[in-house]
Amino acid sequence: MQKSLIDESTSKLQVVLLLVLSVSMVSSASILILLSTSPALVVVFWRTLYGALFMAIIGIIRRDYSSLRQSEVKKNWYWLIIIGIVLSFHFSTWFQSLRMTTVAASVVLVDSSPIFTAILSTLILGESLRRRSWIGILVAVGGAIFLAWGDFGGTNVTALTGDLLALSGALFLALYFIGGRKFAKGMPITVYTSIVYLFAAITTLFLCIPLGYDVLVFEPLEVAIFIALAIFPTVLGHSVNNYLLTKIPAYVVSSAVLGEPIGATLLAALIFYQFPTSITLIGFVVILLGVAVVLSDIAIKGRSKSLSLNDTDGS
Repeated sequence: MQKSLIDESTSKLQVVLLLVLSVSMVSSASILILLSTSPALVVVFWRTLYGALFMAIIGIIRRDYSSLRQSEVKKNWYWLIIIGIVLSFHFSTWFQSLRMTTVAASVVLVDSSPIFTAILSTLILGESLRRRSWIGILVAVGGAIFLAWGDFGGTNVTALTGDLLALSGALFLALYFIGGRKFAKGMPITVYTSIVYLFAAITTLFLCIPLGYDVLVFEPLEVAIFIALAIFPTVLGHSVNNYLLTKIPAYVVSSAVLGEPIGATLLAALIFYQFPTSITLIGFVVILLGVAVVLSDIAIKGRSKSLSLNDTDGS
């Protein structure tokens, strides 16, 4: 009998609702970032600081911080710092890319992170990929090159730089996911995320100081945007995804990111009248197709392993 992909304590309806919630919340991030007039790094600082504060409050209410005495937290605290630094780099590169290229290009490139995850899983975790996954990776890379070539061909150096920053953000996001899968085990989500978000905020602050950015921003509209970023795409987006990773396989959660570029592009068209070009749309579709091929292959591989483990009697 095949083992269920969903934790027995969680219903399928709950998983579906949480996936819909996380995708819709994360899709709002790019719009909120562009609504802010603060430098990208300042926005990153306040998003992660408020995110850490909100998750800490939830953790205190749930009495999750008793786990700080447990060996998992003590043993992995330095890895949590590193993961926080990586998260800061992810947000910093991606937030800046949104100021330099289109929402459609930036979001679809940063959401190509499963491709980097697949490659890094082979190099770091020793998880070999099948031929179908490598085909998907090549398709997605081809789509990214095509999308970026549209900016390069038009001598739009700013947009091309934004594309490269978004790709860098995808790499850092992949490292963030791998770190979370490896070191977040045994910790309440509130504890893990509050610690990681806090060190992401501290890292970003150290990036802001030498650049001369004033992080003391208290304009009502800006503060409202920072809080919205912390609540919607962070607490209800990133943190929900981290929770789902404890209930369902990582490839199921990763596949949900395919919905973010669609939602973000639609919101950008409605709010900023920012419509993607035909080249962007073609690259958009090709990248998503490549990522979908990789994720489907991982899903097939996961099911085949489950069947082999649960069919020991030869039936």
